[in-house]
Amino acid sequence: MSKGKGVRPLTEAEYLALAEFRYHLRRYLRHMEEATRLLDANPQQYQLVLAIKGLPRDVSPTISQLAERMQLNHNSMVELVDRCEENKLLRRTRSASDRRQVTLSITPEGEALLRSLGVAARQELRDMGPVLVDAIRRLTGDAHSAKDIAGAPRTRTGGNKKTGP
Repeated sequence: MSKGKGVRPLTEAEYLALAEFRYHLRRYLRHMEEATRLLDANPQQYQLVLAIKGLPRDVSPTISQLAERMQLNHNSMVELVDRCEENKLLRRTRSASDRRQVTLSITPEGEALLRSLGVAARQELRDMGPVLVDAIRRLTGDAHSAKDIAGAPRTRTGGNKKTGP
């Protein structure tokens, strides 16, 4: 959080953009949680498998790295990895040189889950992406943002609507 002197407060339009961004971000996350459950999978387990798949190539998929990526404490991450292993989404591999070092890899079942949900994620982002991008532009001062938030195009507005992948 910025604590610098001279930081101007948000304008009314920026508060509107911030609220709009948060609303659509939460809708996206909820959509993906529901799509995951429709496949009889756990949303947090899907997020972990996705976090591993999305790691930069030079980052080793260790429990510590993934705890950071998912913003979980180490013990919670270990429990989540245990559940993913039980559901055959991940496997642990111990380093031959240092038995304390454990890396994680995605199983074929985990890859299948990613394939199933990746399409749903991409489509949902295509639907709501323009509104998210516009809100970010408004908050960061991008002069190329579209209309005022009050006139911004809206995507689906049925907040509690159940949708599948």
